[in-house]
Amino acid sequence: MMPQEITWPTNEQAIMIANRFQERTGFPGVVGAIDGCHVPIKAPAHNAIDYYNRKQFHSVVLQGVCMPGRVHDGRAFRVSPLYDRIISENAPLIPDNFHLLGDSAYPIMKNVMVPYRDNGHLSHMQINFNTTLSTARSKIEQAFGRLKGKFRRLKYLDMNVDNVARVITAACTLHNYIIRREGMQNFHIDVDEIQENANQGEPRLELFDDHLQNIGTQKRNQIMEDIY
Repeated sequence: MMPQEITWPTNEQAIMIANRFQERTGFPGVVGAIDGCHVPIKAPAHNAIDYYNRKQFHSVVLQGVCMPGRVHDGRAFRVSPLYDRIISENAPLIPDNFHLLGDSAYPIMKNVMVPYRDNGHLSHMQINFNTTLSTARSKIEQAFGRLKGKFRRLKYLDMNVDNVARVITAACTLHNYIIRREGMQNFHIDVDEIQENANQGEPRLELFDDHLQNIGTQKRNQIMEDIY
């Protein structure tokens, strides 16, 4: 069922999504929000330290792909197929005028918008941009809250680590299946999960490609002026 239930939007769907995001939040060009979500697991018998995260428990990171819990959200993004598809020159996954919204752990790119780094001297326009982005990006935190609220097993997976990705993928597939057919009225949002995921305070991953970051910075500055 996964290929039918977990899909990337077509260009036509992306336009509709972006229009809805802008109507509700005022942020233009958004085709989605990206984040990482820790799924606690039993300490693996081998290389357990790779799964021991900064919150001092063992986990994997759910971000479209499963990674050891020790991996920073931005690093998980950097080594994922999603990153390669976004920066592809031949067949980019996201058109130039669209983007994902990430938190402070992600790098600024042409197709990934993140908040301005708060150095204590942000302008009113930058603060407004950060607030607007945070409001729009909260959808991904709510999605993780619904996922763990519905499938309580994801609060702790006591199984061989080789099976963890299969269980998480099955839960995500069923999550989308139920919403497509029944809506979200039968989903309870795990508020603790939203609070746990918000403001994680992870340092931002810097890209080695300065060109990508410069293009993203210029685009962010233009969006900031447009929404102010």
